[in-house]
Amino acid sequence: MRTSTRTLRAAAVTAGAALLFVAAAATPAAAASGRSALPGSQPAWANAKALRSAAPATDTVDLRVYLPWQNASAAAQTALAVSTPGSSSYRKFLTPQAFRQQFAPSQSSVVAVQQFLRSAGFTIVDTPSNNRYVSAEGTVAQAQNAFGVTLGEYSAYGTTLRAPESAVTVPASLAGIVESVAGLDQGASLIQPTSTDGYGNGNSPKQNHGAPSVGFRAGQPCSLWYGEKTVAMPNAPAYGTSTKPIAPCGYTPAQVRGLYGLDQVAANGSGQTVAFVGANASPTLVQDVTKYSSLHNLPAPKITQLVAPGVYKHPDTPQQVPGDYYGEETLDAEAIHTTAPGADLLYVASANARQDFDASVNHIVDKHLASILSISYGFAGEAVPQGFVNSLNNTFIEAAATGVGVFVSSGDSGDEVGSFGTPTVDFYADSPWVTAVGGSSASVVPTAAPSGLSYSAIDDPASPLNNTGWKRSFEVGWETGLDAVNPTATDHMSGAPYELDGTLASPLPGTFNGGGGGGVSRLFAQPAYQAAAVGAASGRLVPDISALADPNTGLLVGQTQTFSNGTYYDEYRIGGTSVAAPLTAGIAAVANQVAGAPLGFLNPRIYAAYAAGGSAFYDVDQADMFGTTVQSPLPSVLRVNYVDSESAAGGLSYSLRTQEEPNQTLHSTKGYDTATGVGTPNGAAFFAGITK
Repeated sequence: MRTSTRTLRAAAVTAGAALLFVAAAATPAAAASGRSALPGSQPAWANAKALRSAAPATDTVDLRVYLPWQNASAAAQTALAVSTPGSSSYRKFLTPQAFRQQFAPSQSSVVAVQQFLRSAGFTIVDTPSNNRYVSAEGTVAQAQNAFGVTLGEYSAYGTTLRAPESAVTVPASLAGIVESVAGLDQGASLIQPTSTDGYGNGNSPKQNHGAPSVGFRAGQPCSLWYGEKTVAMPNAPAYGTSTKPIAPCGYTPAQVRGLYGLDQVAANGSGQTVAFVGANASPTLVQDVTKYSSLHNLPAPKITQLVAPGVYKHPDTPQQVPGDYYGEETLDAEAIHTTAPGADLLYVASANARQDFDASVNHIVDKHLASILSISYGFAGEAVPQGFVNSLNNTFIEAAATGVGVFVSSGDSGDEVGSFGTPTVDFYADSPWVTAVGGSSASVVPTAAPSGLSYSAIDDPASPLNNTGWKRSFEVGWETGLDAVNPTATDHMSGAPYELDGTLASPLPGTFNGGGGGGVSRLFAQPAYQAAAVGAASGRLVPDISALADPNTGLLVGQTQTFSNGTYYDEYRIGGTSVAAPLTAGIAAVANQVAGAPLGFLNPRIYAAYAAGGSAFYDVDQADMFGTTVQSPLPSVLRVNYVDSESAAGGLSYSLRTQEEPNQTLHSTKGYDTATGVGTPNGAAFFAGITK
């Protein structure tokens, strides 16, 4: 699974009252005569011990100089007022033009920044209509001269990254005009997607960079629904039973729709546009989602793809290349289409997932291209370049003020203790202006068990697997423990009854193998809308809401892949909060349709509905597992993997996956918790509660 480790660097970035969270213009610090330093502009990892060499003077530098909103606290107040039920301004969203008139940086400030950059030899690339930044291209030598720094090459997080050796400075005449500079350091290259196949045996398939992803299939046997197949494990009893469910093959769209009660409402997201962003662009996206839809009883998708103006076309570091992200883009589209099959889909591509990622987000918001935005990317932890914190958070404020709901995956590394030694949450999900979506493990079962189905039925649109008749049996928080099962000569996995006679390779629950992110932010104070509903905390609590994310009970997706016998469409099971966020974004599109108009930033509405009681949310609670017939007290499944990721010919591996392992600090409990937030959407009751 993809993870990213880095040193924790926390800083409070708040503006006054608990209601307001504004990445305001940096207060100039003392610097060389005639210049002002930008606080937080030197990454913590750029230290003398990690310095390896000077950055080559002729290397290209692509940067953005960010300007703050005018009257930033008023922008935040407006965003909150239009998003809060009971406010006289509730759902009276500003148009992008009105927002620009009130809060955009002045044209004179933009001209001053442009003149400064041109005088230093930079080429101006783009300035968006909201004047949020000026992007430019130059060389290392020009950047060093312009910003009064020396740029070095540093060893960080297993790679080499460029960064300034001291704080970035600007001429004193630009103090208060320049908020931050992004792109001098390459820390943004550490942004990662939050999807995982949960492989966990050291043989997870690598990507074929620039080509269709390397082929991957869920190992068989697998279950057509939760508990459809079980395996006897007489020498490996776990959690009170020696019989375990075999992991599902991947839930179909019909099964996911049954899980969240979407078949209880007539609305399907029609009339709504859901945008999603990512790195690069899969050349087979439309044909893959179209085929997926035809196989799984969904209408043909309506997909538009574009690249934001000014996005850079040439890479500056080798961390991220096209093929790595084709699956992520396809997953997002198919997940949104699963929960909002009537909605239009808009994919806005970045040439990579580094500093131009925020340009894609800004373009969607500033041009109001969609009323809902799904983001399945983020940093591990809160050690984030200050320019990125400021740029994204202020864009999220504009999104809220103009009626765009933003849904962000909470991360796939649980409480992050394994990376940082202490619990922490991830940025972007920690922003109080987005809906942070955590992860659950889910049991989906039929309302009436069909008989005589084989694996081939999973791609038959007439099959019960692709039609209504599914419901939730239980959900718990997604925090996986992996324990390998030692194979033996007497194992019987070729057909029912299934039996594994080996022992577990290590004590339960084994090693941590991924889980939804959550916890308490050190970067942002707790917003009042959250504190009023769940009680006071030392910082913003993550997540807000959750949805299916466990790769062991994951979503079935389809994509063109490169197998040993050719390149073609096939399907596999996947998870991560990259599944949860677009599923929830799609559900929000349905809510917009039910409401008859955009609901915008949902968090104040989510917490108001939660505080009101009722059944809008399914309360994800580990205690639901006590007394169930298959497993007690902790849910776990037996997972089969193909060692070569393609077929049984390369061998099989077996592992027991504990679905909410006890060694994490994140656990689902009654009420709000930092594993699953307020819970998961609960069918028609959710739409009734969220649209009041």
